[in-house]
Amino acid sequence: MHGFFGKSATSVRVKFLGFPFSRFGSDSSAMFAFRMKHKLLSIAFSLPVLYCLLAMLAGPGCANIVPPTGGPRDSTPPLLVNATPDTNSRRFDARNITLQFNEFVQLDNLQQELIINPPAERQPDVLAKLRTITIRIKDTLQPNTTYSYRFGKAIRDINEGNALKDFTYVFSTGNYIDSLTLGGTVLDAQSGLPDSTLIVLLHSNPDDSAVAKEKPRYATRPNGKGFFLFENLPPGRFYLFALKDEGFRRYSSNKTPFAFHGPALDTRNANDSIVLKAFVAEKEPEKKATTAPGGPAKRKDEKPALRVTAGASEGQAQDLLSPLELRFSQAVKTFDSSRILLSDTNGVAVAGYTLHLDTSATRMELRHAWKDDTHYRLLILKDFATDSAGNGNARPDTIFFKTKAESEYGSVRITFTGLKLDRKPVLQWVQGDNVVKSIPLTGDRLNIPLMQPGEYKLRVLYDRNENGRWDTGDYWKKIQPEDVIAVPLKVTLRPNWDNELSVSL
Repeated sequence: MHGFFGKSATSVRVKFLGFPFSRFGSDSSAMFAFRMKHKLLSIAFSLPVLYCLLAMLAGPGCANIVPPTGGPRDSTPPLLVNATPDTNSRRFDARNITLQFNEFVQLDNLQQELIINPPAERQPDVLAKLRTITIRIKDTLQPNTTYSYRFGKAIRDINEGNALKDFTYVFSTGNYIDSLTLGGTVLDAQSGLPDSTLIVLLHSNPDDSAVAKEKPRYATRPNGKGFFLFENLPPGRFYLFALKDEGFRRYSSNKTPFAFHGPALDTRNANDSIVLKAFVAEKEPEKKATTAPGGPAKRKDEKPALRVTAGASEGQAQDLLSPLELRFSQAVKTFDSSRILLSDTNGVAVAGYTLHLDTSATRMELRHAWKDDTHYRLLILKDFATDSAGNGNARPDTIFFKTKAESEYGSVRITFTGLKLDRKPVLQWVQGDNVVKSIPLTGDRLNIPLMQPGEYKLRVLYDRNENGRWDTGDYWKKIQPEDVIAVPLKVTLRPNWDNELSVSL
């Protein structure tokens, strides 16, 4: 038989993939399949090796073969492609809302993020499945009312968790969508800095107790800069508050952060420049430290000795700007100032110091205008102080210490603009959350010859009652907290250096 192969088919042998086989000859089809499988596997395993050999001939870098990546990271949030009923629908009477997105979505922290205005008596069922979010309304909707479902950062894509920020679905049961707005900023009253941790509320009831007893009419959350904005409001008068959201949205304790505006606001002429100053009216009492039991038991008739220690005795130089601190092991009932003597190292008495026992009666300040880089000696005689049981310090003690040099401090000159001197300003120097120094201001220029080096934040307190410290507010007495302005300037003071600053308020 002659044909395509040019000779008898029974004698034709074809060489395929490097080994001969009989196309129509005596080799069985099973043998053919086995050989093909073996050869294909051999080729598959040899391709990477062949590629590496070719790469080596071309140059180094076989070990740097990088598999193809999946492309750039997805950073875009989901997009709404369809809503049923349409957003901004009027004469709304549906019970279910369907939101469709361009990718698979999930709901994150929905209970915290979702804000419904006006608030729902019965929370709706909100479910995410594939590319769809479904809202099942359980409430009876009020007539002629604009509703908004603000999701905050709850809607995210599944792959990367990108949030669709502040997505809001709006509808009205009436013939129009309310469009009035009201906005402002929430500040922490004590620091003067923006506070984004509170929830902002609107009440329509003028009764003072409404914020403690009733649900708000509208709610919103400030952004990271403390700015808040109510949208889709109807015409009317409302009372503005901010408080810590613990689920009930009521002012239930004077020990939680709270802010109130005061007079009613009319949405027909409101703006976005309102400032709410959040304060805690009553601080939690400090927990007293308890001493763990230990040591040998004392006899009932044994009188524990009163011990006295001094801050300067711990080996650190005495700060020129601070008093010497004395500490007592028990609360002091009485002390005799004639039984303590401050002198130089030659024993010459130093005059002009005073003693002040603090309210805990366990600390005493020895105040004096210290000389720089000077050695002092403090002699504390027996029974200088006694506690309520009549126990005194059992033996005399002598404390040697040295003051710092002026070169260890920096000087500061500050020029102010926009300072309201009639409001009794006080400049506060802050480290961490603590005010470490307060200076009343009497003019637009301030000169401080000695200041501790370090990093500081500055605040200007308008000291309403001139007591030198910030005072909180009281909603029930309609007292706002004292005003504090945070200076947007971080100050680094260097030792032995003249530091000059300009502060604009």
